[in-house]
Amino acid sequence: MKRHLRSIVTVFMATIMALSFALAPAVVNVEAKTAHIDPDVKKVTLYYSPYGNSAYMSNSFRSFEGLIYDAKKNAKYTVKFKKKGIAKTVKNTLHPDYSPTLICAKGVGTTKAIVYEKVGKKKKTKIGSFKVVVKSETMEAAAFDCLYGDTKVVPDQVWLKYQLGMTTYDYADLIQNHMLKNSETGAKFNKSDYSLKFNIECIDDYETEFYAGDFEDAALTSSADASSNASANASANANASSNASTSSDANASTDANAKKKTDPADYCAYVDDKGMITANKVGNNVRVNCVITFKDKTELEVGSPVKVTDTSIEKAGLYNINNIRDYIVGLNTEVPLGDGTMAPQIGFDNAATTPAFTPVAEAVNKEMEIYGSIGRGFSQKSDHCTDVYTATRDKVIDFLGADPETYTCFYVNSTTDGLNKLASALVESKDDMVLTTRIEHHANDLSWRNRCKVVYAEVDDKGRVIYSDIEKLLKKNKGKIKIVSISAASNVTGYVQDVHKVAKMAHKYGAKLVVDGAQIVAHRKFSMIGDVNDTTDDVDFIAFSAHKMYSPYGGGAVVGLSSELNKHLPTFYGGGTVKLVGDDWEIYKVAPATYEAGSPNYPGVVGLGKAIDVISDVGFDDIQKHEYVLNKRLIEGLKKLPNVIIYGDTENIDDKVGVVTFNFSDVNTYVLAEKLKELAAVATRRGSFCSHPYVWRLMGIPDEQISSYEGCTDAKSPGMLRISFGIYNTEEEVDKLLEILPKAMEETKAVQDKLDTVPEF
Repeated sequence: MKRHLRSIVTVFMATIMALSFALAPAVVNVEAKTAHIDPDVKKVTLYYSPYGNSAYMSNSFRSFEGLIYDAKKNAKYTVKFKKKGIAKTVKNTLHPDYSPTLICAKGVGTTKAIVYEKVGKKKKTKIGSFKVVVKSETMEAAAFDCLYGDTKVVPDQVWLKYQLGMTTYDYADLIQNHMLKNSETGAKFNKSDYSLKFNIECIDDYETEFYAGDFEDAALTSSADASSNASANASANANASSNASTSSDANASTDANAKKKTDPADYCAYVDDKGMITANKVGNNVRVNCVITFKDKTELEVGSPVKVTDTSIEKAGLYNINNIRDYIVGLNTEVPLGDGTMAPQIGFDNAATTPAFTPVAEAVNKEMEIYGSIGRGFSQKSDHCTDVYTATRDKVIDFLGADPETYTCFYVNSTTDGLNKLASALVESKDDMVLTTRIEHHANDLSWRNRCKVVYAEVDDKGRVIYSDIEKLLKKNKGKIKIVSISAASNVTGYVQDVHKVAKMAHKYGAKLVVDGAQIVAHRKFSMIGDVNDTTDDVDFIAFSAHKMYSPYGGGAVVGLSSELNKHLPTFYGGGTVKLVGDDWEIYKVAPATYEAGSPNYPGVVGLGKAIDVISDVGFDDIQKHEYVLNKRLIEGLKKLPNVIIYGDTENIDDKVGVVTFNFSDVNTYVLAEKLKELAAVATRRGSFCSHPYVWRLMGIPDEQISSYEGCTDAKSPGMLRISFGIYNTEEEVDKLLEILPKAMEETKAVQDKLDTVPEF
């Protein structure tokens, strides 16, 4: 009976479908279109080398599928070459799902490639052709893949073990293993194809030492006292003169304290004539470099920053404060000046947003090739992206020194988004009270004041938060204050707040602490944990943005107490936040899922994770020292200019990240900012920086006067000029600004009185 009923239903459905097709209008079957060769592809240029597997070399292969369009879903496409021995097709085993066929080089020359299509059991049909040109690759390019292939077992992963007070490592053997025996990248080099030259640079805070040794003929260089600021130049010069017997650092060579060292044991590390690295001293940063010179005259430099400790020589970060400019996207991109000429921009608006790190951009681009849905997809790509997405949470928690057993991390689009999500969850009533300060960015002010009652701690005449005012307000309100929220660092003056001190006060009166971390995460080491023996000074929540830490892909995160986040629901809902939904009921997940409705921003998460890696490599101690030097140099230079007004403390600047705000009593800073842009491509920020109440206090403008500026386009509307430093800025850029300022001020004065209006601020 069941079988008979099923047959009736089947016949009925088939009849309905037949009628619907008969009555439906004709439609174009996209799948049935003939595939064509892409008209933009006239030829494909490949690069061949007898020293490595060309299918893995940069620019040496082209996806065959990328050469056709309107491809049939079930068709097979093949290519034949007119001449043999020039090119071939191979299967790409790395990514078979989306790029199954490759054209790669086989020998040098030119041939015609003919593309055929086969559908089902039908004969092959010729659909087009293109030219294939195979050029000769340099030995350097082939060697790069042998050393830096997919295995990533390369010289920058050196670990030197400590033995009997001395560390050694056979660096020459490491390189030659990859050059001669790397089967995965198809290396086919011989020892006669190249020669090796080694260089070691040893740096500490007070002295830069060099021992540069050739592989065949070791030679000592001299050493000289040198400041850490000169180490970058010294490093570059040391490489250039590894055959020389004297220091190549121009600054060091003229130093009266320069002295010749004749014993390799006097150096922190050295290379002997067999390529063996030996480290003698501990506590130094060491850069190990090897220049490979090939018989075709090309050269490849490989190397590893390493650090000598008391137990080993460990791999050091690839990125440091001296080389980070090499890893900033667009740093040398020229922009038009006012006179029509072009120049690279000087980026002094980093408190607003930062450029991308090159490794961040590369990581995001790479992940886009294997992008899939997060969490709920059933595919290899989905699995991969879910793993990265989850692992980055752990990385963020670790980056902020939080205990993963106590804290969780959810992703947001920005600090503002994060603070609003926290406010929407933690504030349960209009009668709730929140304490914040007059130093805050609007994100950490308006997100609270539009949801509940807010009280504000004041700032002193230098613009610093008055901590005693925070405690006074907590005490005065007798436990009614539910949340204390404060910026870790100011975007106006750069002041760094003692958030652990504030946390202790908040917890004493039963409140939780929320930290606006936008201006701290790229500048100072931040930890959710204060005194390890006293949990009362731990931070409860922090929100921050990735675009302020060199990953402008819309990412950010909130790290907070899991127990507290699970007590609340933010006021936004959607896919991913629920376990089960009925007609008029739903069961929600726990944090972080409840705070991440909708499809995740995967590029933002990938960029955030990589930015953490790069900043951690550079190190916050060096970043802090660097910003102090830039702040001091700018402040001292500004003081020499007439009628300058510098906001905040200009003497005690240890508690400031890289931010300096100023005005001139006789110069319109709106016009001045425009002139700096036109004359020297200096990027600044002019206005009140989304921190209006704080700016008005620093400028001495009473609140009752401020309302009169609504919609104001008067050229004399109040505001400051802000210079905010990034990890990549230099003293030379500060000097350039100070050099151009007098001319910019002069040109500003010539036109400022003629202006009627400026854009509304």
